[in-house]
Amino acid sequence: MNKNQMPKLQPQIPTMIPPSAQPPRTSTPPLGQPPQLGLKTNPPPIQEKPQKTTKKPPPAKEELLKMTENVVTAFLSSKNMNDAVNGVREMKAPKHFLPEMLSKMIICSLESPDEDREHVSTLINTLRMEGLVTGENFMQAFLSVLDQCPKIELDVPLVKSYLAQFAARAIIAELVSMAELAHPLENGTHFPLFLLCLQQMSKMKDREWLTDLFQQSKVNMQKMLPEIDQNKDRMLEILEGKGLSFLFPLMKLEKELLKQIKADPAPQTIYKWIKDNISLKLHTDKGFVNILMTSFLQFIFHEMFFTEGDDQLSAPTKEQLDQEKQLLLAFKPVMQKFLHDHVDLQVSALYALQIHCNAHAFPKGMLLRYFVYFYDMEIIEEEAFLAWKEDITQEFPGKGKALFQVNQWLTWLETAEEEESEEEAD
Repeated sequence: MNKNQMPKLQPQIPTMIPPSAQPPRTSTPPLGQPPQLGLKTNPPPIQEKPQKTTKKPPPAKEELLKMTENVVTAFLSSKNMNDAVNGVREMKAPKHFLPEMLSKMIICSLESPDEDREHVSTLINTLRMEGLVTGENFMQAFLSVLDQCPKIELDVPLVKSYLAQFAARAIIAELVSMAELAHPLENGTHFPLFLLCLQQMSKMKDREWLTDLFQQSKVNMQKMLPEIDQNKDRMLEILEGKGLSFLFPLMKLEKELLKQIKADPAPQTIYKWIKDNISLKLHTDKGFVNILMTSFLQFIFHEMFFTEGDDQLSAPTKEQLDQEKQLLLAFKPVMQKFLHDHVDLQVSALYALQIHCNAHAFPKGMLLRYFVYFYDMEIIEEEAFLAWKEDITQEFPGKGKALFQVNQWLTWLETAEEEESEEEAD
């Protein structure tokens, strides 16, 4: 065949095979070639998923209440505190349930003897010491049970007295403070529960301890009464009826001292009555001095203007002024007995005078007269007058008017004292 007769070879066009039709690539490279970087030569091991642990749900409320009842029943039977505390711990009650748990404990013991209620109080306080409950939990529980009182009273008529025992023991154990208990009971809420609590505490502790605790609490007793009874006379009447007037010895004194002075104004009789009726501890109390001075001032004022219709705001007659001075001189030994060498008490006496004058709309010249009397009779010292002048307390009404009336005299006193000091220095 001639060269020219040979058939022409057509160039081969590579056929395009779609990827889907191509054979699969193997992960093993051709023999003699290194494996391609970045490609995994072995498939990852299959990891088994950890099995889900089913968390046990917390006990339902009904179950927790039943568990609480069982703990209390077992505790009152055995009196084993450790078992009871462990029983509460094992309940693993959520925090929001703790007040209901304590409420249930209190309610479970209401129909039990006094001894059992005392044991439950001890259990609650032990739970507090173990960090399982708080004082706030107790207050929430206590108020919750109080709200249920109308219903509980059908079966337990003395429920408020029993709750007062729980409150009293909680205060004594310092689970809650007296102020914390008093706050939600103001304006006669659940009256007379707060007074019942004080009565219970007076049985458990001595009166002096309770009086000190009450005074430290700063509780306003008038606010603990129904609004209609929120005045001093009615308060004292209610407290006397509950055997609690000892908490306010000065209030009772205010009523009784003036009565005693009117019955027999002889200074020896008055002093003996004070010694027999007023605790020695109160003899240096500012409140006592205020009442003592007020009683004397009221008696003198009444004796000067004893006739109805006398114009108390007009200038007194010479006879009235003489009577005023003589009466004050008669009371001088008693005043000196309690005021001598006590500048702070002398300042209290001046405030009693200020309040007395303010109550009578500052009769003309009265305050200045008494300042002079007190100074000349050596009932009150210069230092006390000047301390009263500089004191800026707003506790006692009428200070501005009082200062205006005696400012000139105080300036004279201050100057005289400075001159006297200079002469002594020379």
